[in-house]
Amino acid sequence: MTSRVIHFWRLLKWGRILARNGALLGIERSPASPAGLRRIARLARLGAFLPKQPDYAGAFEKIGPAAIKLGQTLATRPDLVGEEAARDLLRLQDTLPALPFGKVRAAVEQSLGVPLETLFQSVDPHPVGAASVAQVHKAVTTEGRTVAVKILRPGIEEKFTSDIETYEWIAAHAAARGGELARLRPREVIATFKQWTLRELDLRREAASASELADMMRAESGYLVPAIDWTRTSRRVMTLEWIDGIKLTDRDALAAAGVDLKATARTLVRAFLTQAI
Repeated sequence: MTSRVIHFWRLLKWGRILARNGALLGIERSPASPAGLRRIARLARLGAFLPKQPDYAGAFEKIGPAAIKLGQTLATRPDLVGEEAARDLLRLQDTLPALPFGKVRAAVEQSLGVPLETLFQSVDPHPVGAASVAQVHKAVTTEGRTVAVKILRPGIEEKFTSDIETYEWIAAHAAARGGELARLRPREVIATFKQWTLRELDLRREAASASELADMMRAESGYLVPAIDWTRTSRRVMTLEWIDGIKLTDRDALAAAGVDLKATARTLVRAFLTQAI
């Protein structure tokens, strides 16, 4: 159980970051904000150079991985954070500096229980993506198959758990004050966030979901789900088939590759309805 002093320390540190990014100006200026909260917001920004516009996304990125995930959740709750903040939080980029490859090797070997070379002919030391929870490397198995290997960041479970404890503490105090804050059910918001975030920290769940989706969509010829390599998958490591592709949002690249956009749209609609029904 985290002590009240540690909760206060984290809250002060996070508040300073939020204030320096102009993310507390709404609290300062709103007559609906409790007077004590307005005073804390003003104190937090003392001596800070404020941006012309609040940078909510930038603040959450600076606070850390758990805050990035929380910000992505809050982006769907304009009723809780306001329209302006929700729109800005949609900019959140779930990216972090890559782990050194030595740590990646150690994490894979510890999780799978064998030397890296026993499982892979080669692993690209440069990740194709590095996010708050995990990073992904392209690799070739000892059987010659090209795969993607997703590795949880070392210590991420402990970091998320400790930060979420403070979120729960803040939410409990907000709910206890009653009024508008309590009506928005902050404790339920954090409980939902905790449930889904902690699920994400077990890659076996993600692998199982992908396998179920592949079975469900097998009849859809234009929809492909990468196959899971269960012999190289554990709670902290997931290995799956490598598939080259183009982002759906990159319309120019899709057109240059000769992709039939109308046919792709029809496939997406059918896939959505199959999964929804």
